[in-house]
Amino acid sequence: MRSLFLKIFLYFLLIIVLVSTAVIVLTYFRDQEFPPLAHQDFARQAIAEYGREAIRDFEHDGNDQVDEFADELLAKSGIHLLLFDGNGHPLTNRRVPRRMQHMVQRAMQTGEVVFPMMGARNGLASAVRGESGRTYFVAINLPERRPSRNFIKGVTHGFLGWQLLLLLAITALGCYVLARSLTAPIGRLRRATRKFADGDLSTRIGDQVKGKNELSGLAHDFDEMAGKIEALVGGQKNLLRDISHELRSPLARLGIALELVRQQDSPAAKNKALARIELEAERMNVMIGQLLNLTRLESAAIELQFQNFDLRDLLASLVADANYEAETRQCKVVYQAPEATVYFGSQDLLAQALENVIRNAVKYTAANTVMSVDLSVATENITIRIADQGAGVPDEALGKLFEPFYRVAAARDRQSGGTGIGLAIAERAIKLHSGTILASNRSEGGLLIEIVLPTKN
Repeated sequence: MRSLFLKIFLYFLLIIVLVSTAVIVLTYFRDQEFPPLAHQDFARQAIAEYGREAIRDFEHDGNDQVDEFADELLAKSGIHLLLFDGNGHPLTNRRVPRRMQHMVQRAMQTGEVVFPMMGARNGLASAVRGESGRTYFVAINLPERRPSRNFIKGVTHGFLGWQLLLLLAITALGCYVLARSLTAPIGRLRRATRKFADGDLSTRIGDQVKGKNELSGLAHDFDEMAGKIEALVGGQKNLLRDISHELRSPLARLGIALELVRQQDSPAAKNKALARIELEAERMNVMIGQLLNLTRLESAAIELQFQNFDLRDLLASLVADANYEAETRQCKVVYQAPEATVYFGSQDLLAQALENVIRNAVKYTAANTVMSVDLSVATENITIRIADQGAGVPDEALGKLFEPFYRVAAARDRQSGGTGIGLAIAERAIKLHSGTILASNRSEGGLLIEIVLPTKN
């Protein structure tokens, strides 16, 4: 049986049928006892009536009249009656069955009416007060009830006939609706999964499963998973496209340089072409290294070693290196920070991210200008602002600066040797520290990169 709906439906129906059958059978066997529990008041009245009549005969005419009354009752209704005095002695001239004597003793001990299933199989015993005011005990033995020859007919008697079939039909309908409500969302989720597996990454199922239960939660989890996978696959496609585009240019230049080496006879020309080959090979090596680093960051495959370190000293070292590079363009990097700033994180990863941002600012700030690096500490976060005095970027490009291989000016970046990956690596590194990085144009000109790191990761 492969259908989950059919399994749930049959399980529900089977439980209902078993419970109903148990109730019917127990009711049937209970009704085989006499008197039924519902007729106990009637039994008390009956034993009182028979008892008072037997007591009246005894008080007027003695044991013989009691025996005559008992014979008439036995012949007429099959009920065997015996009368006992207040001490439990039988008031009869005939043999007293031990079972009836035991019922009377139990009635004397408990002071209650003895019913079937309370010490007597088919008998009743109780104390009865006569007209003289004396207390007697009356025991009657009921006739054996013949068991039903047709068990099915017995258990389906009365209400348990066609009404039972109607009840089972309504129950089956309810089980069907309940099983369908449980399995229908699973069926939709299964179809969505197959559609997603066939390549439709835009498949979503959350709006098709209503309610606030585990199944609707599973549907929303599927949507979240599908969204992440779609974004991941889309990012990989874009990355492959960008990589192929970026590698095409240096490979083409390598091909040209090799051809020049073959055609040139002059050692100087050959050396120039070989130097070009070396440069392009180095650029490709740097690009591949950055790509590998970016891939590790995006897949969280890199193992981060978090520790306490002084963020102020780290930035001071990076600024010193940047100043050395900025001197070639007559620029200067100004650094402002508190006395000490202890931060818990990956020192190597943050150093790489901050270096990428600072070197990027040094590249694009105007010649003979000053760029600034400011570190400020608040209660809940640490803010690092890196500002240059370059041309800035168009407003529509601000949100794309941290995408791999994105360039505002492709010719300028290639001339400077940039690959368009540095800021993407910086963004991934900051996110791994639960921080944010934003770019904005300064009103006085230039680009401002603001990095916010929480003090507690």
